[in-house]
Amino acid sequence: MNSASHTHASPWQTLRQPESLSLLLVIGLHVLVLLAVFQWRSTSTPPVIDVLSIQMLRASPPVEAPVKPTPTPPKPTPVQKQPPKPVVKRVVSPEPIAAPKPEPKPVVVEQPTPVETPPKPIKEEPALAPAVVPPRFDAAYLNNPTPSYPALSRRNGETGRVMLRVQVGADGLPKNITIAESSLFPRLDEAALAAVKRWRFVPAKQGDQAITEWVLVPLNFKLTR
Repeated sequence: MNSASHTHASPWQTLRQPESLSLLLVIGLHVLVLLAVFQWRSTSTPPVIDVLSIQMLRASPPVEAPVKPTPTPPKPTPVQKQPPKPVVKRVVSPEPIAAPKPEPKPVVVEQPTPVETPPKPIKEEPALAPAVVPPRFDAAYLNNPTPSYPALSRRNGETGRVMLRVQVGADGLPKNITIAESSLFPRLDEAALAAVKRWRFVPAKQGDQAITEWVLVPLNFKLTR
């Protein structure tokens, strides 16, 4: 039973095989048609171009300008002839003849005579006065005595120097005597004054002339043992 069923097909099965084949063929044809249509559309469809509409404006007819009437030319006025002007004759005056210029005379310039200026007087300088020679009291021929030593001053041991200022006249005699420097002991000062009043001096001289002049006279009082 089993072997028979496998070797012999049923009539239903034999009838269904051609239907399935035809169905497959129909489906395949539709697919091919769709593919062909799709490919044709993609290849043969022309590109779409946008066309702009251009409107042409017609030129309007030119407007004719109105014709102006030609003006009539004015009548020419007659030109009045003017009488000719009288010709005035110019009187040409004769040019003056220039007088000849006088020749310039040579001018002689006299140079001034130089005036000799007198020489300036030479100032004579005054002669220098001769130097003054002071009075002298130490000449040996005068024999002037030395002052006496007071006894009381010797006893008390008073010593010192007296400086006298003596005005000697032109005759060699003392005129004024003053103490310029004291010995600090009045007895010694008085002894000096008393002695010089008796002195004689060599008067001061200026050149060859004796004059009055002052002189300092120192006197020393010393005790010797």
